[in-house]
Amino acid sequence: MDCLVLNADYRPLCYLPLSTIPWQQAIKLSFLDRIKVLEVYDDWEVHSPSRTLNVPALAITKEFMKYKRSVRFSRKNLYLRDLYQCQYCGETCDNDELTIDHVKPMSKGGKTTWENTVAACQTCNFKKGDKHQLPRRLPFKPEYWHLVGASADHLNWHINHESWKPYLDLK
Repeated sequence: MDCLVLNADYRPLCYLPLSTIPWQQAIKLSFLDRIKVLEVYDDWEVHSPSRTLNVPALAITKEFMKYKRSVRFSRKNLYLRDLYQCQYCGETCDNDELTIDHVKPMSKGGKTTWENTVAACQTCNFKKGDKHQLPRRLPFKPEYWHLVGASADHLNWHINHESWKPYLDLK
């Protein structure tokens, strides 16, 4: 079981991936006075030779930590930016049906960057081949919060404790 860690402003430190830590690390950080435990698992205690401890379920950092602004380029993040839609035909696809297409083909000097890649279904990517063709929406480098907002329908968080829901905008 993990502990959800919130920043000092009561928002998760990170959504992609969700800022959870193992319960052992949460206990350690609590002893080091780096986090404050807000909720514990009601039916779970751990024992040492001299103590009994409740296992943290939700904690908050004592100091505010800056949120990251830049987003690492990855296949998953590109698909999130493009909302799992082919940028040529507009079809929404599953993860395994999408490919990364280079707007300016690599064979013509195109690079693998946010500004030159889009999600494309296998059929459209094959048809396009090494031609230069503009997609429906021009590629761009997304901000972190753009991806978090775009990913709301695609996140599969495992909620370990009911106390997490208000902080994750879940009902």
